[in-house]
Amino acid sequence: MIRITPVRAIFRLLSLAAVLAGAAAVSAQSGGEPSSAAILGKLEQNQSWNAGKIEASLAVSNRFGVTDNDFTSWSRKGGDALIEITSGPDRGQKVLRQASNIYLFYPEADEVIWLKGTALRDSLMGSDFSYEDLTDDRTLMDRFDAELLGSEAIEGADCWKLRLSAKSKKETYQIQEIWVDKARFVQRKAILYSAAGKALRSMTATDVRPIGGRYLAYSTTMTDLLKKNTSTVMTIKKAEIDIDIPERYFNREELSW
Repeated sequence: MIRITPVRAIFRLLSLAAVLAGAAAVSAQSGGEPSSAAILGKLEQNQSWNAGKIEASLAVSNRFGVTDNDFTSWSRKGGDALIEITSGPDRGQKVLRQASNIYLFYPEADEVIWLKGTALRDSLMGSDFSYEDLTDDRTLMDRFDAELLGSEAIEGADCWKLRLSAKSKKETYQIQEIWVDKARFVQRKAILYSAAGKALRSMTATDVRPIGGRYLAYSTTMTDLLKKNTSTVMTIKKAEIDIDIPERYFNREELSW
């Protein structure tokens, strides 16, 4: 999935010192031109974290107007993530990811549903983000082969453009084109394709800020290219990293807390 930052599964962070040191090392390669593996490695470092929490909103725009929903997300290294909807008609619903399994909790029915297969690609709260987009924490390097296509400016930021090809046919997005900020190693844009080369989704990230010695995009826009006149803006209101999160937050048996 996209390293969103949304949302690569919302945010994955590491020390800025390591990132800046990596930037110098990358630029120092022959002719100043880095390898695709070096760029992807530094992107992964900047998007890695031990545990974090964000409070954010999703503004969904479509032919019916704009709908706003707030949510809180907790995540930790190893693939566990929890999203709780905190406003709107879906308030109280929770999405739990444990490794490759995703569960939905509906408070009205006190029921937990296990999402499987293509259901992982369904829309979260009617947005352009899927459940998988906002909870997937797997590394790009393990799942894709990368090719450096060149440089391009995105929103005034000098970026490397890479083409990622999936190593497994099970990947939702078989091909990704991503633009990585050269100075901050944040993904600024992505276009996600099917195996047949059809563009499925596009993402842009703005409002990049330092946080705890890391960098994070506080605004991400996702567009489902298979739909007309629709887009979703995820805006982070508050972010915390390197925090302690109770074990029960990631326990399927305790989703009703």
